[in-house]
Amino acid sequence: MKYSALFIFILLFFTIPSFSQKEAANWYFGVKAGLDFNSGSPVTLTNGQLNTAEGCTTISDKNGNLLFYTDGSIVYDKSHQIMPNGYGLLGHNSSTQSAIIVPKPNNPNLYYIFTVDQPLPANIDDDPLNNEDPPNNGLNYSLVDLRLNNGLGDVSTTEKNIPLITYDVNNAEDVKFKCSEKITAVQHGDGVSFWVITHFKSTFFSFKISNQGVDKKPIQSNTPLNIPTGGYLSNAIGYLKTSPNGKKIAIANSALKPNDDLGPKNNVIRNTGNVWLFDFDALTGKVSNGISILNGSNPYGLEFSARSKKLYVTTNLFSNDDVSLGSLLIQYDLKSSNIIGSKTTINSSTNVAGALQLALDEKIYRSGYAFGADSSNKLSVINNPESDGSSCNFLQNQIDLGTGKTKLGLPPFITSLFLYAFNYEFNCLGQATHFYINSVEKIDAVIWDFGDGATSRDRDAYHTYTKTGDYKVTLIKTVNGEDREPLEKIITIYDVPKILATTYKLIQCDTQDSLSTDGLAMFNLALANDPISLGQKEYEVYYYHSKSDADNDITNSLSIPQNYRNTIPDEILFAKVTQPNSSCYSIGSVMLHANKSVLLLPEAMHECDLDNGKGLFDLKQKKTLIKAELKLPSDVRLFFYATEDDASLGRNELEEQYASISKTIFIRAENDQGCYGTGHFEIIVEPTPKVSILENRILCEGATNTSIVLDSGITAPATTSDFTYFWSTGETSPTILVNKEGEYSVIIKNKFGCSTTRKCIVTLSYLAKINNIIIQDLQPLNQVIIEVANPTDYRYMIYFENGTETPFQNSPIFENIPGGFHELIVENKNGCGQKLKGFAVLDAPKFFTPNGDGYNDYWNLKGINSILYKNTAIYIFDRYGKLLRQLSPSSQGWDGIYNRSAMPSDDYWYTVKLEDGREAKGHFSLKR
Repeated sequence: MKYSALFIFILLFFTIPSFSQKEAANWYFGVKAGLDFNSGSPVTLTNGQLNTAEGCTTISDKNGNLLFYTDGSIVYDKSHQIMPNGYGLLGHNSSTQSAIIVPKPNNPNLYYIFTVDQPLPANIDDDPLNNEDPPNNGLNYSLVDLRLNNGLGDVSTTEKNIPLITYDVNNAEDVKFKCSEKITAVQHGDGVSFWVITHFKSTFFSFKISNQGVDKKPIQSNTPLNIPTGGYLSNAIGYLKTSPNGKKIAIANSALKPNDDLGPKNNVIRNTGNVWLFDFDALTGKVSNGISILNGSNPYGLEFSARSKKLYVTTNLFSNDDVSLGSLLIQYDLKSSNIIGSKTTINSSTNVAGALQLALDEKIYRSGYAFGADSSNKLSVINNPESDGSSCNFLQNQIDLGTGKTKLGLPPFITSLFLYAFNYEFNCLGQATHFYINSVEKIDAVIWDFGDGATSRDRDAYHTYTKTGDYKVTLIKTVNGEDREPLEKIITIYDVPKILATTYKLIQCDTQDSLSTDGLAMFNLALANDPISLGQKEYEVYYYHSKSDADNDITNSLSIPQNYRNTIPDEILFAKVTQPNSSCYSIGSVMLHANKSVLLLPEAMHECDLDNGKGLFDLKQKKTLIKAELKLPSDVRLFFYATEDDASLGRNELEEQYASISKTIFIRAENDQGCYGTGHFEIIVEPTPKVSILENRILCEGATNTSIVLDSGITAPATTSDFTYFWSTGETSPTILVNKEGEYSVIIKNKFGCSTTRKCIVTLSYLAKINNIIIQDLQPLNQVIIEVANPTDYRYMIYFENGTETPFQNSPIFENIPGGFHELIVENKNGCGQKLKGFAVLDAPKFFTPNGDGYNDYWNLKGINSILYKNTAIYIFDRYGKLLRQLSPSSQGWDGIYNRSAMPSDDYWYTVKLEDGREAKGHFSLKR
């Protein structure tokens, strides 16, 4: 591979050590608050536009020039104006860490904003100050392109608010919340990519960001730490941080509600939160070996020291009656054999527990304000975070923010990027790989170990490897006489891509007009990628008008768009074939040739409606039919597309089994020389017969006409002659006669061959078979119970002897039936007739008046049937139990005379003994 003069110049230029890594040089947070760390010490900024209680993030370029900042919802450019598409991101300014910005590897113009929403109440009435509707929007990302808007940047319209799944989509409670308010980022172990990490319930989710973009499939790590969704509005609060060396991750959970209260944030169960510390593997993205280092507290802020030796925590204090008692700043020694036991309280104050954030100057800054206020114009600072206990030199309210106000949040950064890493460039075999240090600290000495036995003490070191492969490079820095912890990074040395040695001819059909061929067409350059790169799918290919353009475009950001219309016949473009994550590339060439197209117009394709307006089309079979129909050469290959542009460019090919409405399908035909022809055909969705799929019919037992008509269900405006029929009985007429119960079906087919099956279920309905009428007479309810097979199939009514009747009822039980001879009517609910049966109910009168007026002059049972009850005996007693009279039910009754004397007005008692053994007793009154 040859290097251009410009490329060699760039290589020589970089031999002069002029590197810095100041992505975190500018901070914007709170209410128009800001700090500038470019000078090495914080300088107040008052030009920020944020107004946020918590979440915010800022990014600068490696030289410390502001690029943009956001509260997770609105994005401001470096001129402090809202980006044209920089609104409506799905973060929330009351989310602890609403956003974090991650650069796209190997592309200085592209950045990802990852956002996390604030959990919202299940019922908006639970939180009257919140005007948003649940559920939570969870974790999303958006792409910022700094090449747009005259270099000020714009949020991509096609890559905005892209969701990342961190929950069980089949769990309704998970779907409500999706994610915590926590997010952090760290460099990948490969030294090029990044991990974005968040947490939900008991799982950490690590998403890899490489030069290919965002991998939507996360690495999941299940842990003993479980944050219940009950009370998640408060449980989700608290910071998540990774250590600068990428080996530790800490999480603060302000509360752990054990119940299912989904109310507002201020409804917190105090002193239930915790802090956990885990190991993190920057190569695999796995989180492991968790320990709980703080329990029964109300933690909020977290931060590691620059050398990853110390961890700091802020936690609020509350009394038993929920009164704020201020907050604590706590230090843990991560190098101690007893991390939990190393807990040291650094400061106790009346300030609330705010965020902690490591800065470029390796100091840690703390936000917050005094209890009772809602903001402050000062930040606190830990001046010597690596020192033990009070030697860390914490100063309260030390940094003046001018007119700006701090609340709870501070902007998070990828601290491993600018404080605990080194970088390299030129990793192609044969090049001198350049190693340099990112941090801004004052370094006394360095030792590089390049992983192949060679070492160097140069701060900016160059080393040429003799073989491709992976090498573990180690850097030991000496700062202020102290040897820092070794920094390690796996680097890969690649070989130059092997490519096609000759010019590849990319052939496209000339479709500009049908009369002549001008050699011009729209080309999809991606179709040349595979042949030029000899099938190596991992290579990336970029196209240029000249070789010098390809050599000079180091970031590959100025290449020709993928869809390109040639300007002259057989135009030559240069293909830059690159090895991702490396400086290796080779340059080949491609000729853009447009030939005359063969017009292909095959017959339409018909399929039946799937009952949703779509048909399922077998496009694989259609290709075979077209080749036979149009007598195409055997080497012609057919491809189908939904649009003419897609067919022309050979992109978005349709699946072989294609479900669609009626539309035009476009054809691209290719042979061994490239594009052979284009064309189109119609796919037509034919209607299926519209009928009721299921019908239930009744066949009545004992009917004079025992047959019923079953029909196909075809209704107007269609006519039965438009269809063919095939019944399960073998008949082919539109209707059939049946006289047996069972299941019948008919297949109805129209002239297009589209069919529907209709099912008819015929059920035989029976007249009632009355097994018994149970009469519970001679008791207060006078209950009548009808015993009948399948009682729910019938309705019941009683016709009384006095000409009145009960309404029909579904229950076979009647109560309060008067004495007398009555008729029972049992009716089939399906309209298949009635059964009638007579019965009698006995009834003892409550009184009688033997005064000779012809009314109630005798006492006897009512409803007595002398045939049914011919052996019934009725005994009448006075109140002392003396038998006064024995009656037959067929007699006229007792006239109130005993031994020829009229008995006085009084209560009298009776006993009735029926021949079936039943016996009833009661009393009645004689009134004179």
